[in-house]
Amino acid sequence: MTQANIQRVLLLAHGWGYNHRFFDPLVKALPNAMRETTLLACLEAGYFDDQAPSGLMVYTEGEWIHHPLETLHSLVLAHANLPWLGLGHSLGFSKLLDFSVRWRGLISAHGFTRFVSNDAQPEGTAPRVLARMCRKAEQNLPEVLNEFHERCGFKTPFTTLNKEALMIDLHSMQTLNSATALQAALSNGAELFAWAGLQDKIVPPPLAQACFNEPLNNQGNQLITLAAEHAELARTPALYTGALLPLLNTP
Repeated sequence: MTQANIQRVLLLAHGWGYNHRFFDPLVKALPNAMRETTLLACLEAGYFDDQAPSGLMVYTEGEWIHHPLETLHSLVLAHANLPWLGLGHSLGFSKLLDFSVRWRGLISAHGFTRFVSNDAQPEGTAPRVLARMCRKAEQNLPEVLNEFHERCGFKTPFTTLNKEALMIDLHSMQTLNSATALQAALSNGAELFAWAGLQDKIVPPPLAQACFNEPLNNQGNQLITLAAEHAELARTPALYTGALLPLLNTP
């Protein structure tokens, strides 16, 4: 891919317990012409640091190449005139909002702006349930991760774990609330799209609706519900490409 060929940037962000390889099926499902004209990059959390350390993975000539996270700033400057789209899976959607990018579009794949429930917003995981998961993970992280993958409907192989990275992000979901950051991105011109899965045991539709219905409705969009589990994107990308490709083709 040469600089002259690039027509858009798609920044991906995987969810808790996965890595950039989560998006391999989706990338391969894109038409060749789309891959050849899209700069594909992924925020890598480094949960399995023997596979990839934390940083930025850039898809180059059919392979993911690791770069320091600071490379993202250079990409933003180099491609400021191109449309930037962000696609985040699960926790990855909120991670996208941490970066100062002038988004053309933001796409939530089974994502959320908050995860736990409270008295004012009963949708979500009960705080005690997440706290119990955190305690168990401190004692036996591989078991918790395997159980989580089972509930997601997709397992990713791992041998070693970066416990610190996994635990920091797991604990972060106890207080996470990125609604204000999302609103700021939308106020700067981003268009929002969101998928929810009817069989999603992690982010069920009521939670997705509570997080996204208002901003979607304000833009004249609707939450897209699919007969899908939480990690269906990695198993059946064709369910998503029908809605994704028109966004990538938007000038």
